[in-house]
Amino acid sequence: MKAVRPRRLSREKLLGGIAPLIPTIAIWSMVGFLFPWFLYMMFHEYTAGAMESPRFAGVANFIKLARDVRFWTAVGRTAYYSGVGTSIQVLLGLIIALALVKFIKSDKLRLVLLIFYLTPMMISEAVSSHIWLMLATPQGYLNSILRGLGLPALPWIGPELALTTIMIADIWQWTSLPLLIIYAARLSIPQSLYEAAKLDEASDWMILRQITLPYLKTPILIAALLRFMDSYKFIDKVLLMTYGGPGYASETLGFYVYQVSFTYRYLGYSGLLGLVVAFGVGGVLLIFWRVFRGGR
Repeated sequence: MKAVRPRRLSREKLLGGIAPLIPTIAIWSMVGFLFPWFLYMMFHEYTAGAMESPRFAGVANFIKLARDVRFWTAVGRTAYYSGVGTSIQVLLGLIIALALVKFIKSDKLRLVLLIFYLTPMMISEAVSSHIWLMLATPQGYLNSILRGLGLPALPWIGPELALTTIMIADIWQWTSLPLLIIYAARLSIPQSLYEAAKLDEASDWMILRQITLPYLKTPILIAALLRFMDSYKFIDKVLLMTYGGPGYASETLGFYVYQVSFTYRYLGYSGLLGLVVAFGVGGVLLIFWRVFRGGR
């Protein structure tokens, strides 16, 4: 009986399997060392700068997290800010991108409009925050418009509207990112598909539903993922416009973790919060990945 010799991997297949691991190992070698530190600190109580060494606290930080009303309220605000803000940005980006392709026939005019839409994205967060802070003051431009229309002025940076005002500022600045992604993807759809649909006398709605949106599904998901991840961790505008206030009215999850870590310097508790946030990010990525794979 002839012996079966084990198959040997070719050099190309071996390199093809190892190559993707190299950047992964490089990235985790830079940031992976933080996780043992987080795991250590989440079971200890320690305030940075204190004379005492970290004290073992068992599950005290977990109990504190479960009872931390301020944390859970911040989670709810983050879900509102990221969910609503990202949805509006992607929807506006989709509408503007499709309108540019369908209604603007001049390439020069389309380029000018694209530059106009992309300009807010080029402004720094600090400048954007100060612009919107000036607009949202009681005597600012927003209330001047309302008064000009005969409407009452609104407390844009008051307890009820502060987070929504920050979200509006973020929508103004970052809608251009999904717009750019979706616009580039729309131009890549073969024109022959639209010409064939016109020959079959398909309506605009049928063309949108059966050609355009299926082709744009993946770019839309990528745009939504990028904006959601950015808004999930953001603190810039909160820090510069309201500092989480009035009171805690505009405090999001990222800003709360920043406060615990760098203002109060509760490093033990912040280690647990950091891991919770990291697992939250991982959960969101998993959801987007499943949606992405479901469409293929």
